[in-house]
Amino acid sequence: MQAFDSEHPSSPVLALPPANNTWPAPLSLPTKSSDISDESLITLITTGSPSDSKNALATLYKRYYKDVWRFVRSKVSAATDADEVSAAVWLVVLEKIANFIWTGVPVKSWLLSIAHRKVMEHINTPHTLSLEKLREDHDSALHFIASQLDLFEQHEPVPPVPTTVKKEADELLHTMIRRLSKIERRIIMLIYFESVENATEVAQRLDMNSNTVRVYHKRARDKLRSFPELKILFERPPDYG
Repeated sequence: MQAFDSEHPSSPVLALPPANNTWPAPLSLPTKSSDISDESLITLITTGSPSDSKNALATLYKRYYKDVWRFVRSKVSAATDADEVSAAVWLVVLEKIANFIWTGVPVKSWLLSIAHRKVMEHINTPHTLSLEKLREDHDSALHFIASQLDLFEQHEPVPPVPTTVKKEADELLHTMIRRLSKIERRIIMLIYFESVENATEVAQRLDMNSNTVRVYHKRARDKLRSFPELKILFERPPDYG
């Protein structure tokens, strides 16, 4: 499974604790963090002062968190799963980085090897849910998708949904979005996933006429409403009870 180009980790910020050592730092971060090598970052993390160690670890995270997330996202079915597994990867990094020994092997390879193990753990973790619960979550996920895309009028606010429902909704929605044309898919992603609600701004992003954007937007919503997964919702009144 490939991640959409417009998908991204839900939170690019990791709270990094200082390293548990007080050794003097043999070097410090330059003004531009891109100027320092991975080897130097590892040296700072493992032998630097608490402050430099923390800053170096933050730099390493900023350098590779997107690569880790995209690798994980290519292996799991939902972006929310990718968030969860990626977080587990960085927890391992926090636990193991102090003992990292530089051997010339790229840090990215080490990170992705951890990511691979965490993905396999995620895939092989059994999920015991009753068929009734699975059906209930599936229906809730469809209602959540329809409400997020404004596919029907809401007379009552949509109640909060559990994480499991959001995960299923994410997977279902991406499956349906793939059936749209390229331009329809891009418009939907901009409006509903990147919060670009103004047609003029969407048009500027895509170098299109705003009226054309509105036509494609309506066409995309009509297609989504007609898909079998969502069509059933419009054959009966929404029921959140």
